[in-house]
Amino acid sequence: MSDNLNAPCGYVCYPRNSNAQNLIEYWKNSDVVKDLYFATATFAFESRPYFPNNSNHYILVKSDGLQKMVEGISKYQSPNSSLFLFNNEAELFEKYHEKVSYVSIYYTRYAHDNSELRDIAGILSRRDMVVSANLGNLKFINNKKLPFIFPHADNIIILEVEGKKSHQTDQNYCEKTRRDVARKGIALINLVSFSILEKLR
Repeated sequence: MSDNLNAPCGYVCYPRNSNAQNLIEYWKNSDVVKDLYFATATFAFESRPYFPNNSNHYILVKSDGLQKMVEGISKYQSPNSSLFLFNNEAELFEKYHEKVSYVSIYYTRYAHDNSELRDIAGILSRRDMVVSANLGNLKFINNKKLPFIFPHADNIIILEVEGKKSHQTDQNYCEKTRRDVARKGIALINLVSFSILEKLR
């Protein structure tokens, strides 16, 4: 099992396969699960080699305690499944919102100083539909050794979006947001995004 699972909050991403239903029931009854979603995933082309057996559909679990939440997963996890998670290490901001319709994950090629992080937070917070932004890292829980190790796993930025229209609109909105940040000379690179199809809890 991966280390660094003691972050206060984060997302666990599990492929929606034939073994997922037992995990869904397990997570529905967990007291550390905040939200449970069924989502469509879109991986950036360059990121696909780092996510073996990636799927089009995922169970996306937002949790207040990753260590406790992943306990017991091994008895449900498929031998070929790739379970990965994003730990929230530092909150840039969070706004009041009623729902999350889109989760967009980015990475940077190098760590940023406090001034750059303030610039990022300032730009993102001015975007009406971006309801939260967090700095984090990427971890894997696999039954097989990963063929490639993602080199920027500690430079993750997680955005939650409260969309008003279609998932395509949300995607376009996030791309415009990414370009706004790039104008400050800070490159956010697409890793994976999740379009929420259904809230399971």
